[in-house]
Amino acid sequence: MATTSVSAPKAQPRIHPFGRIIGIFTRPKQTFASIAERPSWVAPMLLMVVLGTAVGALLNTKMNWGDYIRHKAEENVRFSQMSEEQKVQALAGQVKFWTNFSYAVGIVAVPLSTLIFSLIYFGAFNLFRGAGVRYSQAFAITTHAFLPTAISSILALIILPLKSYGDVDPENVVATSLKAYLPESALKPLLALGSSLELFFIWCLVLVAIGFSAANPRKVKLGASFGIVFGLWAVWVLAKVAWAAL
Repeated sequence: MATTSVSAPKAQPRIHPFGRIIGIFTRPKQTFASIAERPSWVAPMLLMVVLGTAVGALLNTKMNWGDYIRHKAEENVRFSQMSEEQKVQALAGQVKFWTNFSYAVGIVAVPLSTLIFSLIYFGAFNLFRGAGVRYSQAFAITTHAFLPTAISSILALIILPLKSYGDVDPENVVATSLKAYLPESALKPLLALGSSLELFFIWCLVLVAIGFSAANPRKVKLGASFGIVFGLWAVWVLAKVAWAAL
């Protein structure tokens, strides 16, 4: 019997770390294939941490945390029933925490969120599609896929100096979510939905889908990859909206 040989998959060309950061935006499929073959994450993580820390530090110079936290707390019926002295005591700890934590947002929130999301996608793609993706690959793909947040941070660094003290909403420094355009009096479920419809986060999800498909295109077709990523996101959004309704 005649046999036919199956050629080995062509190795992806080596791309240096800076080239990978650029490639995520210019040719994501090829770049993610290279990342899956030789996982790396230090350069994009460092970039996002530095920018996130800079945004947190600059935000602190523009935020009146006392007024902002009090305004949010007044939405709680129990808080509104407290005496003024009780309110001051209740808010003091929160104001101190957020004043200090805003400096650590980049250092803590960026690596932690990347770790959590990469674990979720690592489990989902291996469970639902048998992708055979190693965690090192999942972490590297997720880290690079979150690079649109670096663009959001750059925009925040441009916008914040133009703001006056106390005239900043830390949830909408860069108004790229639907929530930023809804009135505060809108129904809480609608606000919860609006916060999830955020341009840069959806961009990240698109890149995650492309990345995991590129890691194993034979087992994870692009359409199935989008289905997993946005299916998980839809479940999370529905949970947020239901919780807000309660």
